[in-house]
Amino acid sequence: MIGLGELWLLAWVDGFMLILLLGCCVITAHGLARRPFFALRLAGAVLAECLWAGVCSYQWLLAREPVWSVQGIVVCKYLGTFLLTIAAFRLCLRCGWASALYGGTTAYILQHCAQRIAEMAQTLLGIPPGWEEKLLVIGTTALVCLCFVVVFRSRYDISEYDRYGGGEENIMLVTAAAAVGVIIVLEPLIRVELSLPVGAPVMLYINVISVLLSLLVMVVSMCQMRQTEANKKAQIAEQLLHAERGRYALEKETVEAINLRCHDIKHQIAALGDAGRQKELREIERLVNIYDCGLKTECAALDLVLSNKSLMCLGKRIELTCVADGRRLGFMEDADIYALFGNILDNAIEAVEQLEDGERRLISLNVRARDHFLIVSEENYYGGELVMEQGLPMTTKSDKRFHGFGMQSIRMLTEKYGGDLRLRASGGIYRLSILFPVSEKLEENG
Repeated sequence: MIGLGELWLLAWVDGFMLILLLGCCVITAHGLARRPFFALRLAGAVLAECLWAGVCSYQWLLAREPVWSVQGIVVCKYLGTFLLTIAAFRLCLRCGWASALYGGTTAYILQHCAQRIAEMAQTLLGIPPGWEEKLLVIGTTALVCLCFVVVFRSRYDISEYDRYGGGEENIMLVTAAAAVGVIIVLEPLIRVELSLPVGAPVMLYINVISVLLSLLVMVVSMCQMRQTEANKKAQIAEQLLHAERGRYALEKETVEAINLRCHDIKHQIAALGDAGRQKELREIERLVNIYDCGLKTECAALDLVLSNKSLMCLGKRIELTCVADGRRLGFMEDADIYALFGNILDNAIEAVEQLEDGERRLISLNVRARDHFLIVSEENYYGGELVMEQGLPMTTKSDKRFHGFGMQSIRMLTEKYGGDLRLRASGGIYRLSILFPVSEKLEENG
């Protein structure tokens, strides 16, 4: 008959592993919202994990007549725990199956790697079984989770798997999870078949291979999703550029109609000059001149952008200065000129309008030719801290999913015409510089 001591030892071993696995789940689930009755759901998930591990361990180690073969019990125990971990994510947190699959898989990989690294350290250092061994496993798990946070979690958002996943991406994620499942099942089977103790010399090599394969699967999965995210954002940026083209055509027609009407009104004001109303007429003429006497750069698309943004700056008490030779922009399509300079000035206005100091509410734009290059430069003040990622400033808006595409559009248009984009931010001044190569023929025509 099985004693209470054996049952307690069995429960302690399984419970210790599940506690470490739960800690890893907390790390990988960071950023996901909890579902209603979270505590009750979590308790149910933990209870299911404990019951499954307990039943399998009992059949494996203590039952006189096991229901399954040893190999079958090993497969069921570790694979079942893995699948229950994924299900626990979906049950307790607001996420789809893609994020649940990623979170559960990554948590299991972290716990698995920590356990195997601890075993290798135990063998090399000669640490006997007992409390020292448990402390080693806890410390290793904490170190592995810390490395994950520093290297991966600071750059990857688990919710991205729901936002950007689908189709081939989900197939890759399922494949990665299946590979982890094979690793966590095959390794215990090898131990059972060869009857290898933890301290056996060959186990050192098996553990190294197991850890490296697990980490490789995790890194490949993350890199795949990162690439998918970049592709989806590029598609959105292209859609925004397409929308900019349509808006450019509409605004061009509108401004031309306004300019024509303003021109007529100026002549009517001159014809209706009344000594008693000269002051009012001059004020009306000043307002009309805002539309009719905008910046003239000899580039219709750039003039349109500058007219619109000048009005915007006027309303926000921002001073916009521009020195531009629009003739040099002949190598670009009008819609691209509108989108490029529109995004540049929109970003500048957004940064400057947050400043309270009126003397810093300035934007400077310059377009000039030098040698065989066209140089577009823009400077403005900014407040707070500007964080750069992959050469572009990160959006400061709370919902980053739907913002930050303006800079991506600027980069796409720069690359479309073979240009080089450079951004600098120091001393409270943000500087944008784009260098376009210009053909000699175009220069001669300019």
